[in-house]
Amino acid sequence: MNFFEKHRLKRAVRECRQMVRLALAMREDVASPAAVDAAREADAKLRAAWSVREWPALEGACERAAEAAQALMPPRPGAKWRENIEVLVVALSLAMACKCYFIQPFKIPTGSMQPTLNGIIAHPQTGRTWSDRFPISWVKIALFGEYYQEVRAQRDGRVGDIRRWGDQEALFIEGVPHPVRLTQKPGSAELDEEKSMTLHVKPGDHVQKGQLLASGRVVRGDQVLVDKVRYHFARPERGDIIVFDTGPIPGRELWRIPGDTFYIKRLAGLAGEKIAIRGRKLVADGEPVETPHAFARLSEDPAYNGGYVPWPGSRLSTEDSVLEVGGDEFLPLGDNTFSSQDGRFFGPVPEKALVGPAFFVYWPFGPHWGRVE
Repeated sequence: MNFFEKHRLKRAVRECRQMVRLALAMREDVASPAAVDAAREADAKLRAAWSVREWPALEGACERAAEAAQALMPPRPGAKWRENIEVLVVALSLAMACKCYFIQPFKIPTGSMQPTLNGIIAHPQTGRTWSDRFPISWVKIALFGEYYQEVRAQRDGRVGDIRRWGDQEALFIEGVPHPVRLTQKPGSAELDEEKSMTLHVKPGDHVQKGQLLASGRVVRGDQVLVDKVRYHFARPERGDIIVFDTGPIPGRELWRIPGDTFYIKRLAGLAGEKIAIRGRKLVADGEPVETPHAFARLSEDPAYNGGYVPWPGSRLSTEDSVLEVGGDEFLPLGDNTFSSQDGRFFGPVPEKALVGPAFFVYWPFGPHWGRVE
């Protein structure tokens, strides 16, 4: 017997003896006396053969010890299924623990942070293309969160005005809302046709049930991971994209903000600062804010429509308006200044409302996938 065969036998002896000892420890008090005696006898013979290094007999002794251990502790029915279920339960438990204490997923439903982070957006399209049919359509949804949608009349009647309904616009037919995805041009009531569904009717038209009202290619909003631990060890910093609970916002009812949801904005004003908007730039304690780079980008990149704007009726309604942030508060503002219900309206939020900073877009796999800035 060569060296490698002896090494294999040594390992087999060790494993078989461990198997027998484990079986005896777990089943000795409930197994039949005959099975217990057989396991002990097999272990004794294996130990004796090993003590004198009786190589030819060791292999047979290992087989008899393994058989005795299996007889003592027979396999349970559905062992593979049980093992898979146990692994799944452990994985789900770890995932829930991470969600509760460390990392939480959050989806962007609105366009208040565009184009840094996308909410649900739409593009014009009339009719399905080859890529909107199974199985390609499923791949588009799974990877890119993109799908073709048609909105059809639920009843006969006259099309009313387009009005806000929830987090989007809707066509109302005899009082029944028909949600559609539309985007207005910045600072204007005019629709941005490149970022809206195609409308096939207009207010005042009479439609029949089932008639096509609007169609388009809808893209689901970015979904981000939020670090729930960081603010326990470090102070929030200006420029962080923060998720916060709307419940503790003072006077939120005035702005019709529900108390059971979360908002995502950029942290613009720090505790104790006096914030203003002048020349489309954020001003803190009389000085324009240029760092981090996100604030300079807001005023320089055309995609952001020129930076922040004062909004009539808000707390920052003119360039002379000043909003003071309390000692344990922070002021959040949306990057999409023309379409963001943010701190300009409801003011600073208390520190206890902060959940944490968003740090990674994990879905869909598009231009924003990756680290959040």
